Amino acid sequence: MKEPCYRHELKYLLSPEKAEILSKRLEKFLPRDPHVRGKGYTIRSLYFDSFNDEALQDNLMGAALREKFRIRLYEEDFTLIRLEKKVKHLSQGFKESGLLTPLETSWILEGRYEFLKEKKERIFLDFYMALRGKLLRPKVIITYDREPFMWEAGNVRITLDRNIRFYRNPMDFLKKNLCCLPDEKRKALLEVKYDGFLPSFIPEILTGENPLQTAHSKYVLGRLALDY
Repeated sequence: MKEPCYRHELKYLLSPEKAEILSKRLEKFLPRDPHVRGKGYTIRSLYFDSFNDEALQDNLMGAALREKFRIRLYEEDFTLIRLEKKVKHLSQGFKESGLLTPLETSWILEGRYEFLKEKKERIFLDFYMALRGKLLRPKVIITYDREPFMWEAGNVRITLDRNIRFYRNPMDFLKKNLCCLPDEKRKALLEVKYDGFLPSFIPEILTGENPLQTAHSKYVLGRLALDY
């Protein structure tokens, strides 16, 4: 069984104005993700949490070790749906993922989990055990527009997430054109991920706008915005 590969993860909050300036600066120095058409793409994520909101509380309290599950799709393309498990230990983390069909996703929304035990990847059994053991349930849908940049040395990936918006009813995850609630604070979230080292010129690019480092995730922002 392959051991997880931890990566350094840094997060920063930005105003919309500073995010736009930083976007223009990044595109001068870093290539965009070659798999992306245009400037970026839209992500929709359905987050799960326990009956007592363990993942939310761990984040708010700054627990050293945290994990959460989510189901994610891109550009409202329901032919490519991923189950993801994110594990965070202090400032490092890793992600595991596996593919779901639209039918399997609908079964999960309906509380029909037994099929997960028959799938080969470890993430599905982990998810099944969390659904049964921690009583995980879908909590909130988060949608946002992502602009990704990359740098080969250090395996650096920088993402700028804007237009973050929230949707309360998880059962509508597979519906198109959700009418989401926008983030009233209109904050953008900058994420920097890398392996062993971060090339020195990258912090110089980022610090020009004095971003505010944060530990909060988009999941936390969404739950707080919807008055969990």
